[in-house]
Amino acid sequence: MSSTRIVTRLPLDRLWDDDGDIAAQRERYLSRPLLRDMLRQHPVEFYVADIGSPLRRVDVESCYQFWKSEAAANVVDDSEAGFRLEDFPGQFAYVASEWSGEIQTPIVLLEKHH
Repeated sequence: MSSTRIVTRLPLDRLWDDDGDIAAQRERYLSRPLLRDMLRQHPVEFYVADIGSPLRRVDVESCYQFWKSEAAANVVDDSEAGFRLEDFPGQFAYVASEWSGEIQTPIVLLEKHH
């Protein structure tokens, strides 16, 4: 079953859940300010990709709590410019991207680097 699928490399080229692949594609990378603005407009469905772990989905109902408690301080502002893990709490960082497609709620993928 797809729930046993493990993230093996970043960046991801597709997303999945327990039912299989999700019909969505990466639209753009998001900086912390862009993501903050997006969350002011509407909730999102976060997915967290961490190499060696299953792709983790954060329920829409929990997106603001997750943003405040785990994600906000660790989102990279400009992944193309490079980043140093030492500059982030816990020495890990998220590269954020917006995904769209045949989905109801906007998806934000957080690719974890540590």
